[in-house]
Amino acid sequence: MSLNSENILTFVLAGGKGSRLYPLTRDRSKPAVHFAARFRIIDWVLSSAVNSGLRHTYVLTQFKSLSLEKHLRIGWNFLAHELGEFIQAVPAQQRISEQWYSGTADAIFQNLHLLEDHRPDHVFILSGDHIYNMDFNEMFRKHVETNADLTLSVLELPKTEASEFGVLTMEEDGRITSFIEKPQHPSQIPGAGPVCHINMGIYIFKTAALVRELAKDARETSAHDFGKNIIPGMLVDANVQGFNFVKSKYGQYWRDVGTIRSYYDANMEFLNLRGEDSLVKSNWKIRGVGEQMPSAYLEKVEMVNSTIGSGSIIAPCKITNSLIGRNVQIGKGTMIENSIITSNCRIGQGCTIKNAILDDKVVIGDNREIGVNLEEEKKVFFISDGIVVLPKNFEY
Repeated sequence: MSLNSENILTFVLAGGKGSRLYPLTRDRSKPAVHFAARFRIIDWVLSSAVNSGLRHTYVLTQFKSLSLEKHLRIGWNFLAHELGEFIQAVPAQQRISEQWYSGTADAIFQNLHLLEDHRPDHVFILSGDHIYNMDFNEMFRKHVETNADLTLSVLELPKTEASEFGVLTMEEDGRITSFIEKPQHPSQIPGAGPVCHINMGIYIFKTAALVRELAKDARETSAHDFGKNIIPGMLVDANVQGFNFVKSKYGQYWRDVGTIRSYYDANMEFLNLRGEDSLVKSNWKIRGVGEQMPSAYLEKVEMVNSTIGSGSIIAPCKITNSLIGRNVQIGKGTMIENSIITSNCRIGQGCTIKNAILDDKVVIGDNREIGVNLEEEKKVFFISDGIVVLPKNFEY
């Protein structure tokens, strides 16, 4: 069974504000935020979709969508259009009412005309703001074998972290029996200690079941959200199955990068994951980098556990535990530690940068210090949980 031979339509939900990632989301939506200094967050889910054979994908946008739409146009315009393959951005259009998307389910409901156009048998609905690899063929096989109306991917998390997500209970055969969005007292997995099953925001619906549930939800006063309304409502009379992500081929890693701290930690983890745990695999490409650039030029650089993107020019300096993006210039004598320097930044000579995130096109003059004296720097910079964040086009 191969997804590229099935009658399937995919939606990627990519309209989130990402308020807790401010100021990285000051100029763009959360899925368009850079990751590992040279990718975008959305590149991970789109790469898994394309690698799995999903070639008919609509990306639903809403807030500050220009950066994301430009990235899709430049980095994801390689599918065979003559064969009907596409990755297409769909902005919120108020087709049904004068309201913008009021929830994740409403975003799909307002685009039901796309289901009428394609008439798929099954629909994938994916969140565009998580970091993971997944072969969706594995999940689809279970969806078909169990004749599920809805299959959702499930992850095990410590109970102390589970309240930030939808928490569910699941039988041994995978049937989901309860679901509560962000509960104060999450249910534990029986016999597993303080561990819970959480919803990853990865869904496969039978089309008929999806249309029925969305139409029902649209007539009610609700949050019009999959986690709060659609999934709990289906448990009464529908076959809702869970797919255990940990047991899948690439089930070693999944992160919700919803805060500056979780985003920073995930980037640092990217540096340190090796072998089978690596997020970039030779047989599972991460795409969407964009325009081609020459190789990076390094002149007597002392570099430890770091990466440098193509097109960068690095004078003699020291870089430790850091991610350097594409087309970055770093001056002589500068020291960078535990930092993320996004593409197109310019850093002068003799600088010290520690525990910092520099967004796109930041310019730093000579002999500047960042992340060295936080008490003084908080008068100038945005600082979250000890991490200094310089927004796009910031000059210092």
